[in-house]
Amino acid sequence: MPFEMNQDMIIDVLSRCPASVVDKFRIILNKECYKRTYNSSFIKLNLQRTNSVSGYFLQYMRRYNQFSAFVEVLGNRTCESEISLDFLPPGRVKIEACDASHGILLCINDRPVRGRGPLFIICKPTTKQYLIIPNPKTRYFAVKYGLMVIGSNPFRYKILRLSNLPSVEKRRRYNFNNNYFVCEVFDSDSFAWKRINNVEVPEDDLLSSMWRHWHSLPIASYGVLHWLTLNNNVFGFCLKTETWLLIPVPENVASASFLTLSSYEGKLAIISLRSRDGMDYDEVWVLKSYFDNSWVSVKKIKKNEGLEPVWLSGNDAVTLADWNMMSIYTKLYNRDRIFLYNLNNGKSHKSETRDPRFFPLFSDVSYFPFYSDYERVEFDGRSNGSRQVTL
Repeated sequence: MPFEMNQDMIIDVLSRCPASVVDKFRIILNKECYKRTYNSSFIKLNLQRTNSVSGYFLQYMRRYNQFSAFVEVLGNRTCESEISLDFLPPGRVKIEACDASHGILLCINDRPVRGRGPLFIICKPTTKQYLIIPNPKTRYFAVKYGLMVIGSNPFRYKILRLSNLPSVEKRRRYNFNNNYFVCEVFDSDSFAWKRINNVEVPEDDLLSSMWRHWHSLPIASYGVLHWLTLNNNVFGFCLKTETWLLIPVPENVASASFLTLSSYEGKLAIISLRSRDGMDYDEVWVLKSYFDNSWVSVKKIKKNEGLEPVWLSGNDAVTLADWNMMSIYTKLYNRDRIFLYNLNNGKSHKSETRDPRFFPLFSDVSYFPFYSDYERVEFDGRSNGSRQVTL
């Protein structure tokens, strides 16, 4: 008689595996086990058993300088050490992109000490590793960055840079009824940038609305980076094939007051904020299939006064942040209101940064989701080059 493992045993084994291994096994799990690996209780246990950390980098500007601080959200323990970007070369360092599931950041130091030009840096904050990569053609003004790990053995990643097309070139080549963007891709394997075909966004549309900072961050799902556009479409770019697509949002979702992109059980999700409709909840919609553009409603989030959803931290938990337009005195008191809200029992837990420098009194805060272990990576693991990592 063959030995069969029950679901509790499978979950226990997976809870001791790195997140990358759990992600690979999900495709062969039955539906119930698959969902359990996205429960906040499983994620917390996995973080503890694999010595990993989950939270957000909070970034803000004060007196023309960039500052960042890390806040742990899902973890139930104290981090091994304070996570920060202090190990990077001194200067004005700004986070431009992140791979939320691998703990990798793209940073740009546009005012390096004793430097002539900006430094493009790939780094892993938990291991304090970084590598300075070549600069792209910075004569173009970048509007979006995206970062994705596309291979673990050897470690390989790609960076997407979308830039405004210069007005002279736009007038000479293109019709003004469309928006065109210069598209550049950096591949860690070739260790070089390359320019590919320009990206075209439909008439009167933009890649994202800037009235919410998290809208400017891409959401990764099925190997595709996604942005929400101003006209409630979803722009997707696949870094493996280096092609892009446009996904319309259903009319009943697009009519909401605000939309926020996130990820739900590995799929692309939209949080529909209906603050003007008199409803006491927000809805989570999931894209089930790219082929027939089928969206389904999967969750409802009870409204919390003064707080709005930022990120789905599991299929039963959501991160809430304070986005009210308050006076500067109120913002001083509530400058780091971040809550993990349990959708099952309605309880919430407040998370705070321990960084004494975090003081975004006169500036909005950008959020960068972060999930990482403490294992070192080979940033420069090229198949045709050296394998040195700058420390």
